[in-house]
Amino acid sequence: MVATSDFGDPPNGHRVNRVEFPGGSIASRALAAALRNTVRPAINIWALAPELPWPYQAVDHVGRLLRVTRGTTHRSVSLPNCSAEITRPAKVRTDRHIVYMHGGAFVVGGRYLHRQLISKLAASLHSEVLAVDYRMLPKHTITDGVEDCVDAYRHALAQGVAPEKIAFMGDSAGGYLVFMAALVAREQGLPMPGAIVSMAPVVDLDLHAKLDAPSARTDAFFSRRFAVAFHQFVMRRCVEPETRREPVYEDLTGLSPSLIQASSSELLYPDAEMMAGELAKAGVPHQLQVWHNQIHVFQAAASIVPEAARALVEVTQFVEATFAAYAQQQTA
Repeated sequence: MVATSDFGDPPNGHRVNRVEFPGGSIASRALAAALRNTVRPAINIWALAPELPWPYQAVDHVGRLLRVTRGTTHRSVSLPNCSAEITRPAKVRTDRHIVYMHGGAFVVGGRYLHRQLISKLAASLHSEVLAVDYRMLPKHTITDGVEDCVDAYRHALAQGVAPEKIAFMGDSAGGYLVFMAALVAREQGLPMPGAIVSMAPVVDLDLHAKLDAPSARTDAFFSRRFAVAFHQFVMRRCVEPETRREPVYEDLTGLSPSLIQASSSELLYPDAEMMAGELAKAGVPHQLQVWHNQIHVFQAAASIVPEAARALVEVTQFVEATFAAYAQQQTA
């Protein structure tokens, strides 16, 4: 591990608080090879005809095959425009809460696909996790999804948990949502959550920086063909250009302490670097963790990949440290 500044320190000027982690374990290489030969060809087929009525909801049920952490339970709750699921670990603290915004390119995911990852986070942090089954493309807009995530935050606040003890977490498309939900919550007069964790976020809908980067050629999941097709698909279903929003172009001043994790080998890596740079410019306490030779959202493979397990430890330590800092401020 190579660090450019101490863990959790506020940025010095415009300096990005960046930490690098080695990769390349046998398990990570085997997983990348398996996905390159299975999932990648499948999504390339989608890229040939994205306008077809694909069974997006069926993808979520793949998660039924994944084993959740022992002792965790699940129950559904209703939000104004969507449903959500609360995962509760065997040992739980009632003074904290996690709001999870799943990835899936704004089109897939929901109740089952992220259950294993969420159950691990719930158990590690001894916290209930509210996973938002937000409205998705192509039937709804990204803005609708952001509104649903803000509603989930309102639900968490209504449970009596202090905002500084609530963390937003998300991966990929959910990495976009954690930042936009925090910004929209602020615009609506809500307090900032205590922490933000964004795994492999997409924060800029433009493709140029991503396609020009070396990581566009090393991603085990996403091909350049898929990236172009998906960008066109999203742009046709986004809100009007004048209301289109991307976290990297927003005023980030006063945003919650943020952790970004990304692989240097994935297509979205430039977005992680760009967002970290903007957080530094805005004076937001942050850390960019760069994990080498990993797949997109490798954290979901924590049961079999040692780097992924270590990444979830880093997430837990970041959230615990941030929550503890708030507690110390209150008692000072």
